[in-house]
Order: sequence, then C-alpha cells, then structure tokens
Amino acid sequence: MQESLTGFIDRKVEGMDYQVYVPRFEIASPPPIILFLHGRGESGTDGIKQSAIGLGHAIRMNSARWPFIAVMPQKPSADKLWPEYRTELNAILEAVESQFPHDETRRYLTGLSQGGNGTIVLATELRWKFAAIAPVCGWSGAYGSWIESGLGERLKDLPMWAFHGDDDPVIPVTASRYVVEEVKKAGGAAELTEYPQVGHNSWDSAYGQSDMPQWFLRHVVK
Repeated sequence: MQESLTGFIDRKVEGMDYQVYVPRFEIASPPPIILFLHGRGESGTDGIKQSAIGLGHAIRMNSARWPFIAVMPQKPSADKLWPEYRTELNAILEAVESQFPHDETRRYLTGLSQGGNGTIVLATELRWKFAAIAPVCGWSGAYGSWIESGLGERLKDLPMWAFHGDDDPVIPVTASRYVVEEVKKAGGAAELTEYPQVGHNSWDSAYGQSDMPQWFLRHVVK
C-alpha cells in the first residue's frame, strides 16, 4: 500500500471530513474495504464523532474482527440526509482509491439510522460498485411512509443483511421489514435480523456481535 500509516487517519475532501481506518495487523492484500455512514447525532465538522459510534466503536473494541480498511465520512448537517452529499462522497471515494489501494471486488457499504437510509438509497448511486450492503435501523422512501417505488428492482442484485431493534421508537422495525420484503419480491437476496426488546440502538449488537464481517467477506462484486 502507498500509505504506511495505520489506525484512524484524518482526511478532508470537498469540505467533508472523513477518517480512514487501516488495521495495524496483517490483512489480505489487496485488502477489502468498507464505507460506513453514521447517524444523525454524529454529524458535524470535528472529524471525530463519526467513528465514535457504530463501526468505529466496534473496531476499537475488537479490531481483530474487522480485517478491512474502513472509510468513515462525516456529514456536516444533522438535518440533511446522506443522499444530499453524493458529490462529496464520490470525491472521498475517488481520493481513497488513489491513496489506499484495495480490492475493488470487495467493497462494502453499511450505516446506521440516517446512515442506514444512506446505505439503502445510495447503494447503487455512488462511484463504487458494492459487493454487499448492511443497513442498520435504516429506512427507504418518505419518512413515516417508508414507501419507495422501484426499490426491489433497484437492489435485487445486491446482497443485503439488515438489522433493527423490534422496539425502535425512532425508526420502526417495519421500515426494515418493508425494504427486505421488497427486495425479496424482486428476486433478490435480503435478510433481516431483529433484536427483541431493543430500541434504536441496534448498532452495538449489529457491529459488535453479529457475523457481519464474515458475511461481507463471502461476497464479491459480480
């Protein structure tokens, strides 16, 4: 790799802060890579909060579970959803391509809450082609209705594993159920893990305890 740094590395492109995590231990060459989209509460311009919750936290707690490079952008506004930042995200992905060589057939996308929405909506709309996606307590379509025309057809060729707490008071589990059902109706491979009696924070279990890392690695871009 051109970059010899490891750990959480600070970067900024097109006015958007992001961090790149590179494991200190030996991983596959070229390494797989994950794009992680944070939730509403981690928005800002400090360049740090986006790795404090979700994937970044899971990596810090047990890095051995995550033999990936991880890219963690931070959107400035809590009130704007990730799809409004397509230009900035693509600029980050382009920069990462040149600075952190990786396996282009093993690119993965995940995110929580607003980032779960971004994972679903942007799965086929960024410059990278992803091998698999994992939205956590996410949704698609208009907030409250969760309906998006053509959702299943758009995602049917992309393996998906969704996660949601069945007691979520912010984004109800029915939002993830709808997404998974629509993808399955279109003939796609989608599954949903529901955590009983869990509220909005389903990310600690999804990133800290599930087989998500191994599941990602079973998929390559076709």
